[in-house]
Amino acid sequence: MQPFVERIGSYIDRDRVVELACELIRKKTVNPPGNEYLIKEIIVESLRELGARIEIMEKEKGRPNVLGYIGEGKPSVAIIAHMDVVPAGSGWTQDPFSPSIHEGKIYGRGALDDKGPYAAAWGGIRAILKSSLPFRGSIILGAVADEERGSQMGMKFLLEKGFSPSFCIVPDGGSMDEAMVGEKGMMWIRVCASGKSAHASTPEKGENAIYKLTNFLFFLSRFKFKGEFHPLFNEPTLNLGQIKGGQAPNIVPDSCEAILDVRYPLGMEEEELISQLRDLAKESGSRIEIQTISSSKPHLLEEGSPLVCAFRRVGKDMGIKLKFKTMGGNTIAKNLYFKGIPSIAHSPGEEEVAHQADEYVKIDNLLLCAKLWAGVIYELIRGEDE
Repeated sequence: MQPFVERIGSYIDRDRVVELACELIRKKTVNPPGNEYLIKEIIVESLRELGARIEIMEKEKGRPNVLGYIGEGKPSVAIIAHMDVVPAGSGWTQDPFSPSIHEGKIYGRGALDDKGPYAAAWGGIRAILKSSLPFRGSIILGAVADEERGSQMGMKFLLEKGFSPSFCIVPDGGSMDEAMVGEKGMMWIRVCASGKSAHASTPEKGENAIYKLTNFLFFLSRFKFKGEFHPLFNEPTLNLGQIKGGQAPNIVPDSCEAILDVRYPLGMEEEELISQLRDLAKESGSRIEIQTISSSKPHLLEEGSPLVCAFRRVGKDMGIKLKFKTMGGNTIAKNLYFKGIPSIAHSPGEEEVAHQADEYVKIDNLLLCAKLWAGVIYELIRGEDE
C-alpha cells in the first residue's frame, strides 16, 4: 500500500464523522422547497475547522452553495456533496429527521444521500491536513443546493459563475465497490392526444382524448427501443411517470397527456428514440403529439483519465475491488463532465436505500470512503517528495 494512504487513514476521526453526519440529518432540507440555509452554518463551521477559505454563492435567497478552498492553484481536486434531500415519504419506523445508530448504521433521511457522504469527505480531508503530508495545488470541499430537483440553484449556477476544478469526486451515486464513470442520457417526453369535448350524456358527439392516449399507451407498455450502444451501458429504459386528462366526469375530455422518462445509453441519439416513438404512434392508429420537454446527453469518462487511475490505484491498495461502471441515474457529475471537468460518482452505499424509508449508511463504509476519497485526492496533488 502507498504509505500515504495508511498515514491519512490513521487520522480519520470516527466519532467526529458520525457526529457531523447526525448534525446534518437533523435539519429538514427537504426539496422542494430546499431550505438548504438550515445547514449552512454547520457546513461553514466544518470548513472553518479545516482552515478553509469559504465562499458562499446564492442564486436565490435561502438556497446557498458553500465552497471551502484549501491550498492554492492547480491541480485542484473538488469533492462536492449536496445539502438537499427528498421528502421523507411513508413507511419509516422512526422519525426520519432524528438520526439514530443501530448495529453500526446511521438511520435518517440523507444518511446515504448525501449528508453522511459530506461528513466522510470532510473527515478524509481533515485527515490529509492532520497528516502534514505535502501537496501542491488545492483541495475544494463543497456542499451545493438543489441537486434533487435539477441543480438550477446549485451546480449549474456554480458552473455558470466559473467554478472549474481540475477534477471532481461526487460522493453520490454508485456504491462501495462501484465507481460510476458514466451516466445515461435522460429525456422527459410529453405525449399528447387531442379530442373534442361533449356532454357526458351524449359521448358519441365528442372525441375522447383519454381513450386515444390510453390506446397508444397500451402499445407503449409492450415497446422496447431498438439500436446499438456502448458496451459499458445497458439498454434504454422507459417509464410512464405521469398522466392527466379531463376536467370533470360529466365532460368528454378533449385533451390528455402523459410524461415519459427515458434513460438512454451512449451510442444512441435523442432524435432516433423520438422517431421510434412516432412510428409506434402510427402503428397504434392514434394521432399523438410527441415532444421532448427536457433532456441531457449520456457521458463516459475515458479509462485513462488521471482520476480513474487514482481511484483504481488507491482502491487496490485498500483491498477494495472497485468496478468502474455506468448508471441510469444522473448526478452533478454530468454537469461537470460537459464543462470539461473529469468527475466520478462514488458512494458508501451497499443496498438501494437512498430515497426509501429507513434510509441508512454503514459507519464503517463512511470511514472507508473517507480514506479512499482522501487517498484519491492526495494521489492527484501530492508533493514531488512524497
